[in-house]
This record gives sequence, C-alpha cells and structure tokens, in this order.
Amino acid sequence: MKKTMYYHMHVKSVQRQLHGRLEELKENKCRLQSLPESKIKLFSCNIKHLECELDKLEMLDKTLSNKFLRNKNLQTENSVHDNEDTEKACLKNAFVRKINAMKERITFWSGKLDEIEKDYQMEIKKKKESFNLLVQFLLMELETVGNICFEEGLSNNPWFRSCCDLIQSRFCSWDFRVYNIMGVKINRIFRVHNEILRQKFEEKFQMFLKKEVFSVAENYKEKMEYLFYVFNPELPVKEKQLLQILEDGFCDLEVHVQPERNEAVLLCNSLSICECPRIEFLKQQAKAAGKNRSDPEESFRHGLVIIAKVFLGRSVPAGAMSPICQVNYPEANSVFRPWKCLERGASTSEMGASLEKRDCDCSGWQYEWFVFDHELVLPEYVAEFEYVTLVKDNSLFSTHNILLEDRKRSTEVFILSHDLQHDDQVLNMEPTVKVRPKITCLDEETILSVAKANIYSQVRVLNLHGNSLSKLQNISRFKTLQKLIISFNEFTSLNDIYDLPNLEYFDASHNHVITLEGIRGLSKLQFFNLSWNQLKKSKEVINILREDTPNLQSLDIAHNPWYKPASLRLSVIGQLKTLTNLDGVLITSEEAAEALHYIAGSKITQESLLEYSRTDEEKPHILSVFSCATILSQISKNKVDSQMHHNNWYSTITVLNLDDQHLFKISNLEQLKHLRWASFSNNNLTQIEGLESCLNLEELTLDENCISTLDGISKLTKLTRLSVNNNHLTSLKRPVFENLSHLHYISVENNRISSLVGLKKTYSLIELYLSNNCVSTNQEMHHLKVNIDLLFPRFIWVL
Repeated sequence: MKKTMYYHMHVKSVQRQLHGRLEELKENKCRLQSLPESKIKLFSCNIKHLECELDKLEMLDKTLSNKFLRNKNLQTENSVHDNEDTEKACLKNAFVRKINAMKERITFWSGKLDEIEKDYQMEIKKKKESFNLLVQFLLMELETVGNICFEEGLSNNPWFRSCCDLIQSRFCSWDFRVYNIMGVKINRIFRVHNEILRQKFEEKFQMFLKKEVFSVAENYKEKMEYLFYVFNPELPVKEKQLLQILEDGFCDLEVHVQPERNEAVLLCNSLSICECPRIEFLKQQAKAAGKNRSDPEESFRHGLVIIAKVFLGRSVPAGAMSPICQVNYPEANSVFRPWKCLERGASTSEMGASLEKRDCDCSGWQYEWFVFDHELVLPEYVAEFEYVTLVKDNSLFSTHNILLEDRKRSTEVFILSHDLQHDDQVLNMEPTVKVRPKITCLDEETILSVAKANIYSQVRVLNLHGNSLSKLQNISRFKTLQKLIISFNEFTSLNDIYDLPNLEYFDASHNHVITLEGIRGLSKLQFFNLSWNQLKKSKEVINILREDTPNLQSLDIAHNPWYKPASLRLSVIGQLKTLTNLDGVLITSEEAAEALHYIAGSKITQESLLEYSRTDEEKPHILSVFSCATILSQISKNKVDSQMHHNNWYSTITVLNLDDQHLFKISNLEQLKHLRWASFSNNNLTQIEGLESCLNLEELTLDENCISTLDGISKLTKLTRLSVNNNHLTSLKRPVFENLSHLHYISVENNRISSLVGLKKTYSLIELYLSNNCVSTNQEMHHLKVNIDLLFPRFIWVL
C-alpha cells in the first residue's frame, strides 16, 4: 500500500505540473487573442451603427417617396426629388461599401483567432503527450516493483551532458539543410535502469568473452558502442511501442513487426539516418495532402531517439547483394554498411547541387548497424528534442530559438503595422457616424421614441444597440415586436425577455450574459444571436432553448467560455432539431445525422451496460494507481452473460466504466444493487444523481465533468474512494460526508473549494488530494479529525 501511495503522489505531482503548463498556455492564448478580439468587437460595433443609420435612411426614403407620390404633378418637385434620389443612392452605396470593408477586416482577424486556437490545441496535445510519457514511466516502475526505473536528467548530471554531446556530435547540419534545419535542441533525456535487461546483457556479454580471444588491436572495449535505434520511418513512434522496447528490449516480436529488418536490430551512429527518412516521408505526406510549405511541419519538428548500449562483437561489412540475415553471415554478430543520405533523401537536382558544395566529412563515418542478438542491445537513454530552423516557426506558442535574418524580422513588423494601418483606413472611410448619447435607463416613452412609434401596437422593430442597458423592464408589453437588437450593452441575464409571441429576430451579442433563465414564450423566434457573452453551462442553455424556442432556425453561440466546447456543436444540433444554421455555419444532413447518433449514445442503455460492465468479485491483485473500475474494464474478461441470467443479469454487475461516453445524466442504474466500482470520467455531468440504489458502491470516479455539488453521494455509506478532479466544486458540505465513515481516499484537485470544514467527520481519511483549489491557508487542516497517532505515518495531505 505504501508503494502505491508513493507512486500515486508522484503521478499527482506530474499531473499538477501539467496543469500548471496548460494554465500558462491558456494565459498566453488569452494574451495573443486580446488584439484580434478587440478588433472584431470594434468593427462589429461600427457595423451595427452603420446598419442602424442605413435602416433610418431607408425608412426616411420610404416616407419621402410616399409624400412625393401624393405631389407628383409638380414638375419642380419632380426635379428636386430626382437629385435627392441620386444623393441618397450614393450615400447608401457608401454605407454598403464601408460595411463590406469592415466585414472583410472581421474575417481577417477571425482568421488570426483561428490560427491562435489551432496552435494552442497543438501545444496542448504536445504537452499532454510529453507529461503522459512521464506518467507511464512511473506506472512501469510501480508495476515492475522497481526492476525498471527512469531517471530524468538535469543539466548538472555528467551522464546528461554526455548524452547531449553525443547527439550534437552526431548531427550533421549538411544532411538537414534541405529541410531548413540548422540545429537540434535537446529538451529532455531519461536514463533507463532496466535490471532484467541489463543482467541479460551482462550474461550474454560474459559468455561471448569466454568463447572469443581478442587481440590487442581488437580490444573488446572497442566493440562496445552507443548507437541510435532506427524506427520505421513510415510509422509514427507510438507510446505503446516505445514502452515495450524499454521494458522488454528489442525482442524478436518487435523486430518482426518490420519485415525489412531481416532478423536484426537496426541501429545507426548518425541522427541523419534516424531522422532524414522520417522527415522525408512526412514531407511527402504533407505535399500529397496539399500542404506545400518551406518550413518543417509540426509533425516532424519534434523528435525522439532511443540511445542503446550495444556490443557489436564480430562485425563484418554488408555484402553488395545478399540480404542481411544470420544465415548469410553465420560467423558475424553484427553487420555494418555506409549510409548515403543524398542518394536516399534528396531529389536528383538537389543531390547534384549538394555534391558540388558539400564541405563536411560526415558521410565518411555514417553507418547503419545490424545486430543479430537483441540481448546485446540494451536501451539506456530516451531523448526528446526539437529542431532549430532557418525560417520562422509558425507556432505562436513556440519557446525554442529561431534563426531569423533582420530583414525577415522587419518584414514581419511591417506586415503587422500594415494591418493596423489598414484597420484605421477602413474605420475612417466615409460616411462617418456621429456618436450618440447612450441610454442607461429604459422606460416606455424612450422605447416609443427609439422605435419611432406612437403606441405599443406600432412597434415592430426595436434597435437598442450600443447603449449601457442592463434591464428591459416592461418589454413584454410590446406583443407585436418582431425584431429586437440589444447588442453591445451590459446585460448579464435576459430574464425580462418573455411572452413576446411575435418575436422572430433577437440579437443579444456582445454582452455579459451568464444565463438564459427567465426566457420563455418565444414561440416564433427563428434567429437568436448570443455570441460574445459569458455563457458556460451548455446543458442549461440547450434545455431552455429546446423548451421555449421551438421554431429556432439560426443560433450563434460562438465566443463564449463554454465548459465543454469540444462536444458543444454536436450536442446543440442533436437536441435542437429545428436548427439549420449554427454559429454562421450551415448544418448539413450528414452533420445532423452524426449529432443524432451522438445524442443517442449519450444515454445509459442496456447495450452500454452490457458493453462496459464486469462481474468480478475481487479487486485486481496488481500494483496500480488507477481505479478498480478502470483496471478491471481493461484486464477482466468477466462480461455479463445476459442469456444465462435472463432478467437478473443486472444484479451480477459489480464493475461499471462509462468514461468518455459524453453522458449528460446518470440514469437506469436502479437494478445495479451489487455495483462496487464505478467510473464516469470525462462526461458532461452537472450533478451526481441516479446512484441512490447502488448502496454497495465502494469506489466512485467522476473526474473531468461539470459537477458543482456532491449532494448525490450522501447515502453511499460503503464508499471508500472518491475522485472528483477537474470539476466545479466550490465546497465540501458536511451533510454529504457525515455518513461516509469508510471513506479513506478523497481526490478533488482542480476545483474551487475554499474550505475543508465539511470533512470534520471523515475519521477514516488517509489520503486527501486538494491541489489547485481556493484553500488559502494550512489552518484548514485543523478541520480534519484524523487520529493523531496515524497522522504522520499514514496521512497524506497534498495542498
């Protein structure tokens, strides 16, 4: 138990570091997005002003036209009217030109936002992959009971500096210049301590020494080398493959996955041999996909290499024609051959040009090595690196050095300056709109004045854009209202918008709306713009819209800080079936079908219970930091046999893992009386419900949801482990935990908890993980009524 707790703490530490890095990325993204967002808001606001003035102009034109028709017999008035028509037409055209120019600038800055978001998501993916590798190393250490250990190198470690020097010395800039790569930067190096593989290596090495007699010229130490393992360039290096090599070595199974290896482990003494074929393959892939860029793609800017300790034994050069296998080289332990980069990676024209100018002798020592006995190849180091390039890295979040000429730097500054100048030119285009005083308080008289009406029944359109309004009292009296615009105001809620039976168009964009509670009776609403607000809870918003806007066709909810943005579009389309346009993008029939399938899969059904449940009676007897539900769902073969148990199969379920099923609600578990271990991580849950009948539940995992309260677990008296990381908890209420006397493990990291007073009666508590919350002082620990004799040897407190 102590060993598991030790590694659990280390895994938690890595996850906290990852959370910190992701928060830094998020802050960086917000900083980068501030300029494009401010520009979009500026142009959007001006467009609204111009459209408002254009509407007034058209309304005035219509009024004057009616007046002219009544007096059309006068010739002089006819001539004056023609002149006025020409002037108004020119003015209208000027309005339209300026509006279109501003829309083009919005498109430009929206593209910048998309670029930032794309780079941000790419950086998140890289960070998660990097930290997940470290977690996998820790898990391997735990599962092998310390027989395999990983040591991350520090700059003051001699072995770390030696590895860096080895990689740098085996990097030839000439081979990489065709890809605009000028250098390599080492990010991390792990030292692998695999006692089992090392013992096999030493035993095989000693056996070899007993059989062979080396001359002075052929000292056995000279046959010991550090070489790079060569992965298949046409296959990405998967985490599973890497971990298998580090745990089991370069065994026959791994070798035979790649037929061209011919029974031997392929190694090399040059980074060019490892990387150039991979880069060339990915570059050709990018070209085939229509991406023809001069700088390296993100897919191969970052690399990974395994450095192995190799005993070459008797080495012979490769023959010209014979395949490299043990049968053709019966007396050899290894075979080597020179590697000619230019013949493999470059085109004919590039090869000719490079041969003329090549001024290094690297090709003279670059060799491929084929070692027949995989036990004489010991993986000792894993290095992560990235390339330093001649051209600018497209990623806005990149941290490594870029080699840029001063001319290119000044060009980029000029482009940015040019964009800002273009914005000013568009804003200063004619016609200009005078700044009007803002309305801060709205009464009936003001509404009639803005709508140019005398009585309520005449109000069809009401444009209140660009004021300082936060309330719309008595707006429901205007039953004939068809179009309402309240963009660029100070609204935090829309609870005044109700019982408007004729409202068809509603623009509430660019406000501070956090909830739609109170909206009702909008039966004819077809267009609803809620973009650029502060909406977060998608489930609440979707339910209100589904109930109170049954004829909604166009909805814009972009640029809101949604809790689960990745699944939002499918959720909205699948539940608001009348929609034809979402966020300005037309909904296709294929997308609508996909959304319906998505929603159908977000409910707990008999099929999902049969698929994701197990019937094990005992906990898994393995060392792991994962929950029992996660482990058993992966390794157990004890699935439910519904035919054997007929209608009683529900009672046989003890394990349920419904992670990543985009659930909105826990339901249909009433018959799972014997459920002991359950996990519902990474879903869309907002509350804990549906577990009232699962009174035998011992472990419950609810990570990565939108849960704000733990009220639904108070009756689960047998609960021993509870994990609710990455949710929206603000407190730990005392009534929830009063009856949970067996609870010894609680993990509520990355929430908003400010006090631990609710844990006063959790006497069995041993492990508490509470990092990244709002607990401001260690004095909160005094609320924990832990046995003082057990506090220091057993209690783990991570704040």
